Amino acid sequence: MPGAKTDAADRCHNLESKIMKRKILQKKQIPINHSMRLALATVVAASLLLGQEASATPTTYWVNDDASSYTPPGTSCDDAGYSTIQGAVDAASSGDVIKVCPGIYTENVYVGTSDLTISSTGGASVTTVEAAVSFYVFQVVAPGLTLDGFTIAPDGFADGDIGVNVAIEGDTDLTLDRNVVIGGRIGVNVGCVSFGSTVAHNTLTGQTEAGINVDTCEAPPFPGSHDNSIHHNTACSVTSTASIALGASSDDNSIHHNVATSISVFGTGNDVHHNSTQLVIIDNGLGNNLHHNTTDPGVCQ
Repeated sequence: MPGAKTDAADRCHNLESKIMKRKILQKKQIPINHSMRLALATVVAASLLLGQEASATPTTYWVNDDASSYTPPGTSCDDAGYSTIQGAVDAASSGDVIKVCPGIYTENVYVGTSDLTISSTGGASVTTVEAAVSFYVFQVVAPGLTLDGFTIAPDGFADGDIGVNVAIEGDTDLTLDRNVVIGGRIGVNVGCVSFGSTVAHNTLTGQTEAGINVDTCEAPPFPGSHDNSIHHNTACSVTSTASIALGASSDDNSIHHNVATSISVFGTGNDVHHNSTQLVIIDNGLGNNLHHNTTDPGVCQ
């Protein structure tokens, strides 16, 4: 039976050869497929990254109260996109910038979009926002606002006549910088269930209740605004509470380097230092840290 053995051996050899060839082909295909997968993954990742960068680019909206025509979003004060600040706010998305050109804007602005920057191009001396009705001139309900360089004028002295009202529960991430608030019941009200606001380099005059009020809620459990930074402001109003007032549960705030008619401190853990006041600072709280403050009867004259 030698022929049968030879045939069987040949068939076995051929089968082994086919298996080896298949294995060799498979081994050759593996690095090619792996490289292709890596290349495809790189392309997809790059596309996603480019899409994220494109979507993250903020849009700038230009506001001018007396432009001859408007083409949103605008490119400059001469080529503005909106006649009102509210119009630009309504069109904006989170992270966008609103540039407001010199003028007088009669409106009450509701800011309900997060992480906006609203700034004047010419500063507070030439850019005024005056209330259209007896209510907050700026009502802020979304975090992350930067408001910079405006003269803000409430309508009168009623309950709602507040320059900037911060009505946010939680972290405000708010910056109010280099504004002038004239009149109103309260200049800036930092809402009672908020924290994390920075109010700096502002001037507040003519308020009847408080220039800057770090609020405490009037309903149980009476929470107060906390962990805010109030610094380098001038608040020279003769008010019923204080030019800078901290409520009964307003804790752990930093109040420093301000000039004020009066400062009233409640709460606990507040750090009040390097302020200059016309009247002696009143500390009605427990565990507050008052140091390096001075009293000067002529400081607000």
